[in-house]
Amino acid sequence: MRQAEALEIMDAGASVFLTGAPGAGKTYTLNEFIAAARRRGASVAVTASTGIAATHINGQTIHSWSGLGVANALTEQTLKNVRTRRRKALQATDVLVVDEVSMMHAWLFDMVDRAMRIVRRDDRPFGGVQVVLSGDFFQLPPVSVGAHNRDVVAPSPEFVAERERYARAGRNPEGFITESFAWDELDPVVCYLEEQHRQDDGALLGVLTDIREGHVTRQDRDLLVTRLGVRPPEGRTAVNLFPVNRQADQLNDRMLAAIDAPAHTFHATCAGPANLVERLKRNMLAPDVLTLKEGAEVMAVRNDADHQFVNGSLGTVRGFAPENKGGWPIVAFENGNIATMKPSDWELTDNEKTLAAVSQVPLRCAWAITIHKSQGMTLDAAVMDLKRTFAPGMGYVALSRVERLDGLFLNGVSNRMFDVSDDAVRLDGTLRERSAQAARALHEDGASSIVAAQGHAQTAAGDDDEFAQDELF
Repeated sequence: MRQAEALEIMDAGASVFLTGAPGAGKTYTLNEFIAAARRRGASVAVTASTGIAATHINGQTIHSWSGLGVANALTEQTLKNVRTRRRKALQATDVLVVDEVSMMHAWLFDMVDRAMRIVRRDDRPFGGVQVVLSGDFFQLPPVSVGAHNRDVVAPSPEFVAERERYARAGRNPEGFITESFAWDELDPVVCYLEEQHRQDDGALLGVLTDIREGHVTRQDRDLLVTRLGVRPPEGRTAVNLFPVNRQADQLNDRMLAAIDAPAHTFHATCAGPANLVERLKRNMLAPDVLTLKEGAEVMAVRNDADHQFVNGSLGTVRGFAPENKGGWPIVAFENGNIATMKPSDWELTDNEKTLAAVSQVPLRCAWAITIHKSQGMTLDAAVMDLKRTFAPGMGYVALSRVERLDGLFLNGVSNRMFDVSDDAVRLDGTLRERSAQAARALHEDGASSIVAAQGHAQTAAGDDDEFAQDELF
């Protein structure tokens, strides 16, 4: 499906799952839809499954927006908290956007659905709002956090009952959102973007395609081996991708300390409640305290409105503006542009209301970053040791950060770098077929027919829901 077709379906009011390979333009299409919906006067809640993903789209986590927080079951107390703190926001929402849904558990998707039905007093999926989901199941999957706490703290009766419900249905509550009951009832239109805007048409794209299709060949392995031990040429900046923070931080600190030049330090400025500001700081890619020197290799962590750089652009600090002009770093980017890097704002929003903001120079040292933090970025060049990947999708995310094979530099390889979720491979064919069906329906009958068919299905599902709000509490 093309971006224009997906936008037509979303603009018509359909609930959608927007997916596709890295570089297919999911984020661009999502932002275009959000802007258009808001111009029409719709109240759009922009959320994501993780804090870092939320900062990429100027939104907030689905946990925070929904008011569910760290709860793992919809208890009476949790529902009371949602009603007290988030009732007005949930009732005012026309469109709910959730980005990076590959990292969202099925049980959380169901919890958000049920909470919205109850608070909005509407038994259709998600209380009748348009839901737009975006993500790629081949990338990093849901991470089971806090499992050890459940071993120590006695689970609530609601938690036990809900897990038994999944077991009876043969579903995995810790799996993708496609394992949830809400996925079936929402029945989102699948918009699988097929165009490629990141990788070139050459060999690397072929490797990534084979990984997605579950049949990596000997030729794919041999191709990647040709990049093993190759070093970036003199003067070319390449980010080192590591599985864990400690490795990335150590390399950045060591490389910066080795530069014999005065240090310039930039402190973030903040506005809003301390707890919300702290949440923003934990998830923004620019550090709270940014220390740079002339000659430091850096990476932009925001898009520039004047198109001089984008999130992930690499460059070198060439100097600093005079103090009477802010003293901001001057960066020569590898794309040929030279920019004075003035502060950008990261915001935590609730619909169109800003709850907290942090302002900082949109740079970080670019010698190293974690693979997890790189998800959603396009890098000019990257060095990685793929012997150390330990989670399905981690190698795929790392490999797909670069645009071309000549931007890939490998320190180590193993068969684990090709590991992706088995569920993602099984789902892919179904998602592609559903997207093709939606495209045919769009061209034959128009977007309004898709919305009408989905609306009927949602109403029918709501009428038969065994967990209607009156039966909950």
